[in-house]
Amino acid sequence: MSFKEIVKSSGRTLLTTVGVTVLGFAISVLTTRMLGPEGRGLLSGSLLIIGLSTALGRWDLAYSYIYFRGTGLYFRQRRFVYLSALVIGVGTLLLTAVGVLINDNTILHKHIALITAFAVVTGLQNYLFNLSQLETSLAFLNLTRISGAIFNLAALGVLYWLCRPVQFEYILIGQMVCALVLIAMCLQWCRLYLFSARPAPAELASLPRARTSDMVKYALNQHGTGLVALAMTYFDKVYLLKVGTIEEFGYYTLAFTTSRLIGAIHEAMNTALYSRYAGKEEGELNSSINTAFRFTLVPMLVLAGIGSVLAPWLIRLAYGPKFDSVTPSFIILMFECVLSGAAWTLAQRFNAGGKPGLILRRHVLSLIPLVLMLPFLPKENIAVYLALLMLLGAVLRMIITLAMYPYVLKQPVPRLVPTLAEIRKLVGMIKARWERRRLGGNESA
Repeated sequence: MSFKEIVKSSGRTLLTTVGVTVLGFAISVLTTRMLGPEGRGLLSGSLLIIGLSTALGRWDLAYSYIYFRGTGLYFRQRRFVYLSALVIGVGTLLLTAVGVLINDNTILHKHIALITAFAVVTGLQNYLFNLSQLETSLAFLNLTRISGAIFNLAALGVLYWLCRPVQFEYILIGQMVCALVLIAMCLQWCRLYLFSARPAPAELASLPRARTSDMVKYALNQHGTGLVALAMTYFDKVYLLKVGTIEEFGYYTLAFTTSRLIGAIHEAMNTALYSRYAGKEEGELNSSINTAFRFTLVPMLVLAGIGSVLAPWLIRLAYGPKFDSVTPSFIILMFECVLSGAAWTLAQRFNAGGKPGLILRRHVLSLIPLVLMLPFLPKENIAVYLALLMLLGAVLRMIITLAMYPYVLKQPVPRLVPTLAEIRKLVGMIKARWERRRLGGNESA
């Protein structure tokens, strides 16, 4: 895959991610202003349980399907998808019920049926979303992501119009309805695109087959990586939910979700890289990942610096003076988001290359010191210290991943910045594309 194709393949995904991010930010602002600190905390608590349950119950079976279909090995694709959906649905249901019951908040206990139902729907929706990465153009994935954001924003508008004052459970119901619509869209895509034609009996006998044990092993390695990543993403919030008030939890989760806005470029790039290269040739994979890493790291750090300068004004403008205390955590978490995204770009060298177990070990090594430090954090300004701990975790993952190149792959450590030749090539590509567009526009006129 050439440098030009890297930019092209992720460009539409980036535009979609930016659109989803902007709409998500609008949804965050509206829900925060509608619910206030306590209502925002209840919504965040519900979504935390749902997020944890769906992540724990997904088993990364979709990524195993994508990887082994990319290798060209034969396996019973339809049966694999159906059984995976069943395992995910049942597992998510049980995990969510347990998550709500062990939580101390009695208000969440009253809505256990709603939270559990929403979690199952969300788990199946996420599974189908992940399967759609099989389509290397990512056209359907981008369509469903932007559609989901639009549906949720529209549902929020309807709720504000019909149900004032809006309660957090109304928002959960609206989002669940939107998820069901997205599932219907995904099922139609599966019917048309997902399952390849079954080979003729004579051809089937000669095809190399994927062993079930290998597929399960790949899924478990990916899932183990995902679980540790989940722990790194949520350990701060779970800890704060236990030691802090629901209002403090609402403030901190608002800082976290808002800081994820800056991760749009890395998210788009990493999705495109995995979709393109999972199970395929590793030489192009290595070159593409290194190029993507060099061209995103420093610009995103600069963008985070600009955002930190503007943060006090932006936070007050978006959420109001009541949320000024969000600013310090938000600034720290922006830099954490950039470093985490860059480290995950490098990690695709191992995930898409069939070695997710190495990334699992990286995650574990970077998580252990963070967990050990939790009991020693000062309780005053706990949100700031938790954000700093998250930043430390991102730095550790970056260092470990860079070290894996010479010690595991026997390759040089990737450059942190592009060469002048690469910059000139990018500028030339942009100029050529602009010229083609300009000439095309003149011809049509």
